[in-house]
Amino acid sequence: MPVPKHSPVVSLIVVSHNEGGWLRKTVNSLARTIPLDGEILVVDDSSTDGSVDRLLPQSRVRVLRPKWRLGAARARNFGAQRAGGNILVFCDAHIEPPQRWFPPFRTVLARSNVGLVGPACTEMNSREVKGFGLGFVDAGLNCDWLDQLSSSPYEVPLLGGFFLGIRRELFFEIGGFDPGFGFWGMEDIELVMRIWEFGYRCMLLPGVEVAHLDASLRSRATEYQDDGRRWIETTLRFAVLHFGERRLRRVFRYYAKDPCFPAALAGLAVSDAWEKRAAIHAKRTHDDEWFFQRFAHRQYWGNQTR
Repeated sequence: MPVPKHSPVVSLIVVSHNEGGWLRKTVNSLARTIPLDGEILVVDDSSTDGSVDRLLPQSRVRVLRPKWRLGAARARNFGAQRAGGNILVFCDAHIEPPQRWFPPFRTVLARSNVGLVGPACTEMNSREVKGFGLGFVDAGLNCDWLDQLSSSPYEVPLLGGFFLGIRRELFFEIGGFDPGFGFWGMEDIELVMRIWEFGYRCMLLPGVEVAHLDASLRSRATEYQDDGRRWIETTLRFAVLHFGERRLRRVFRYYAKDPCFPAALAGLAVSDAWEKRAAIHAKRTHDDEWFFQRFAHRQYWGNQTR
């Protein structure tokens, strides 16, 4: 994807679906902290609550309205395709970044072997609650926040998708977010895993703390959960794309007794997951065995033999 002439240094892409007053708070907060030559793209993903219409007119803010509901992965790709920045930052619509978050992002992303960067996460209403990257908890691919290891940027297994930075050319080189995921769930974790497998590093910036509103505190949180079948299908898709036979079997076994499992498996069977698996495995530099060995000290799950 070519970069437009006179491109901004960074494009922040905010996907919003009925975010209420949080969208305006987030956009205003971002506008106060981005460089003068940065831009904010708000992708209104079929909102019905008027939240986008309540945004203050700002020269560096553009609102994009797809013709139909896209979901998180497709909407983020939609925004990226229309962004001009050399660096893309994908933001949730219920966050608050600190001042001068961008210089550390730009510095670390200037390293050719770095693919993704992300901040520490603080809970919006309990700022003492913090997470420094994520690790898989169990064979169901549930995740939990990790403790801080260093005051300098360092590698983590997984980065939270609430505030992710990547070079524009790399984003399009690897194919962006996988549109095969549903409206929400695992699309951010999958991108991180793919970056690792393709030979790049995913770096946490512990000196940058971005506040994030927990899903349980958002009135519309249940919309994002979708139904049980789709959630399991999303998780199985991730496992099919990235795991070898041993771990893939363990993920399937974890969900096998769930009443939604047969329908989820049927949906997976008619999807493009297996073709995408073959394409990723043919291109990747590292496999899941390498990943879990590299982060054995940061994982709760992954190297067990059962």
